[in-house]
Amino acid sequence: MQIERHEVRVFDAIIDTGGFSRAAERLNLSQSAVSQTMANLEHKLGTTLVVRGRQPELTEAGRRMYSYTRMMLHEEHQALEDISLIKTGALSTLSLATNSMVNRYFAHGLMLEFCSKNPLTRLKLDVVPSKEIIYGVDEDRWELGFGPLQSAMPKHFDIRVYFSEQRVLCVHRNHPRFDALMNTPADELANTILLTSYLDEATRRDGAARLSDAFAGVWEISNLDLRLALAADGKGVTYLSDRVLADTDGMVALPGLPVSYIPRDVGIFFKKHEPLTTGAQRFLSICDRHFAKTDFSLNDRPQSPGQQAQT
Repeated sequence: MQIERHEVRVFDAIIDTGGFSRAAERLNLSQSAVSQTMANLEHKLGTTLVVRGRQPELTEAGRRMYSYTRMMLHEEHQALEDISLIKTGALSTLSLATNSMVNRYFAHGLMLEFCSKNPLTRLKLDVVPSKEIIYGVDEDRWELGFGPLQSAMPKHFDIRVYFSEQRVLCVHRNHPRFDALMNTPADELANTILLTSYLDEATRRDGAARLSDAFAGVWEISNLDLRLALAADGKGVTYLSDRVLADTDGMVALPGLPVSYIPRDVGIFFKKHEPLTTGAQRFLSICDRHFAKTDFSLNDRPQSPGQQAQT
């Protein structure tokens, strides 16, 4: 059984106007057509919805049906209004995920400009680990992802590279084995905790050796400030963007390791074959103007063990 939209409209008009004849006038139908539609609806539901009389009265089933009718017609009206606003650009949606570095250094200025130009836009902005952004965009949790790019991005992603950074393996001067880590880091890693933002689920890992295997343990902490606090308390070492490292007191790069520095390109990515919302298009335009856009492909770049670390 299915309630037809025409039946909903007729039922709503009868109650809203207070009679069958007035409902017929509103809907530009004959009174007999309105009566027949109402009778068909009640027959379909197997119950009386309206007690006929000079002023139609709702039965208990009719009151429930009328509640559903008002909700459905309100949702339809709201959807049509929203679509009209979207068509004119007055209403749009921006669903965006950034990593902590982008959020710290760029999100404030970019979002201020975007919101000032698009005050009615519906926003969903999350700060999450870099690798999780890639999975999230692929799974439609976010429309746009803004953060470091992996060496092998999904083939069905469109990518706009805006700048490059170094991921630097760092230790705080307060670490109890700071001197040993600085002098013989390769020997010390096996006794050291890695503080990281995100690790792949086992089903998503490939067969290659992972950097995390070189450490005594891994603490997965998505919040950058908490990772920095734990590093400052000597609990472990962590990877930082060179931008963050330059602004963080006490953190020192660990020298002499093949994975001490991991180059990353940073930019926005989204699915190629799905049309972008108006909000996403406008945010991309702001980013294109803000950054010097560089065009090149990451697909053929070799992947080092360090680039497999989820930092």
